[in-house]
Amino acid sequence: MSESPYIVHREILLDGKYGTAYSLQEFILYQYDSSRYSFEIDEHRGGFDSRHLQMYQDMKQWFWANGRSSDGFMDLAETIQARWIRQAETNLDELVQLRQMRHEDYPNEAGTTQLESYRTDLENHEMFHRRYVAKGYIDE
Repeated sequence: MSESPYIVHREILLDGKYGTAYSLQEFILYQYDSSRYSFEIDEHRGGFDSRHLQMYQDMKQWFWANGRSSDGFMDLAETIQARWIRQAETNLDELVQLRQMRHEDYPNEAGTTQLESYRTDLENHEMFHRRYVAKGYIDE
């Protein structure tokens, strides 16, 4: 490969909205700061098709040869990190608001009670918060 995979695959790595693209983003964050972000390929390999596995291998080899100074790497990693941190912070802000809210004041959707809607939204925000903390995007 003669060009940085961080440039070649930038569009997929930044704009891909599917599981394998998110896994590759996690790998880039691991390369960026392995003390903060973890990545274990064996947890993801089953979801990678041959194209995405090749992208992973290309990034891994390119990073070994070129490190953080790889063309396109730092900008890509910092953009991905900022995006995930922003999502984690937004989720936490919403979670705090939900915890302070009375369920009677929660707007419900047709077919559900306010309590059901409130509990579902609260549980979803708590679940995402746990995931964001586990992935290193936000502290507890």
